[in-house]
Amino acid sequence: MRNLFSTILIIISVTAFSQVQKGTTVVDLSMSYSNANGNTFFFIQPLIGFGTNENKLLYAGIGYSHQKSDFSGDTDNLTSLIIGYEEFIELNPKVYFAPFISAAYGFGKSDNGPTRDDVNSLSLTLRPRLHYFMNNKWSVVASVGAIQYSRQEVKGATGESTSDLFTANLNASNVFFGIRLNLNNE
Repeated sequence: MRNLFSTILIIISVTAFSQVQKGTTVVDLSMSYSNANGNTFFFIQPLIGFGTNENKLLYAGIGYSHQKSDFSGDTDNLTSLIIGYEEFIELNPKVYFAPFISAAYGFGKSDNGPTRDDVNSLSLTLRPRLHYFMNNKWSVVASVGAIQYSRQEVKGATGESTSDLFTANLNASNVFFGIRLNLNNE
C-alpha cells in the first residue's frame, strides 16, 4: 500500500495547486486495510467537507469498519456517523499538513461465536494528515497514527458492559490513504 501511494505521488506531478477557501466543498474518501497477527481490519470513511474560512474545513459523513480474528472467529461490524474539523498548514505550495479532529457515534454488531451482541460506541480522534495537491481539483491524503479516546457499550444475552479506552499508536489500523475532490475549483 505504501508503494502504491509513493508511485501515485511520483507519477502524478502537475504544477497547479489548490488552497481551501471559504465556501469550498470537498468530497474526501479514506480507507484502511490490514491483515496482521491473525486479525483482519478494514475501514472506509467517505466525508463531505465545507470550507468555513481559508484553510479550514468542517466535515460530516459516515464510516464503516469490519474487524475479524482468525483465531477466535470473532467478527465486529460498526457503522459510524462522523463530524470533523481540519486546518491546513502549508509546507510547500503542493503539500499541506492538516491535523484532523473527529467525533464519531458508532453502532453495530459483535459476533462472538454463539452470541451476537449490540455495540454502541463514541470516539474522539486526533489524526495527523498530509495532503498532496495534484492539481486544483484533486489531492492525495495520507495519515499515519492517531490519538483516540473511545467508549464502547455492549448489550447482549450475557448482559451489558461498558469500556473506556485511550490509545496513542502508529499500528497498521491507523494508516489511512485516500483521495479528495474539490468540487468548486475548475
